[in-house]
Amino acid sequence: MKNIIIYLSLCIASTNYSQTKSTLKKDEKEKLEAINDYFKTIVKDINRVVFIAQEKLNSNLTLEIFKQNFIQAIDLKGNIEPDTHLFNEKDWKKFKKQNQDPPIQDNRIWDTHKYWGKNDFSHSQLIFESMNTKTGIELIIEKYDKSDVCIYSFSEPMYYLNKKYLIFTNLKICISGGSKFVVVMKKIKGKWIRTHEAFNPNETY
Repeated sequence: MKNIIIYLSLCIASTNYSQTKSTLKKDEKEKLEAINDYFKTIVKDINRVVFIAQEKLNSNLTLEIFKQNFIQAIDLKGNIEPDTHLFNEKDWKKFKKQNQDPPIQDNRIWDTHKYWGKNDFSHSQLIFESMNTKTGIELIIEKYDKSDVCIYSFSEPMYYLNKKYLIFTNLKICISGGSKFVVVMKKIKGKWIRTHEAFNPNETY
């Protein structure tokens, strides 16, 4: 009887492990789908060379911007209006507990231990560069001898409201300025669509 119980326990543990592993793979696939579906909306030319920060942005950046609750809803026609319902303190605290990275130190918003790679993006014309340098974009401009270089940075997408949404930060840095905001994606008819953007109203570019 004891051996039967041990056998059944091992079977249950093995099944749970397989289910967890399968769920993680599905989640990872959806996160990359969301990034790529969004990327296609901001870079429409498939032959355009795009610079990407190889380090992922720290998730605390996303959490703090989203916490400001300065959120705009964007419909399929591109119409924009304020949204006061997406954010609430209870859901945000759960969101933070599930996704928080180590605290940002010395304004280093790029994580040094999590990276993007070419296999993560469907766009083929990508150049990955490190942003964890003292000179940042200036070094890249000098390296490629191009004054119009812009660098895109993304945080890892995070689920929100029981996986109803995926949320990540898009940071674009150019020598002339840039932009930083949180992108909110929802899966509609098999494709991830941007439904909201969130900003920090105290920051300007």
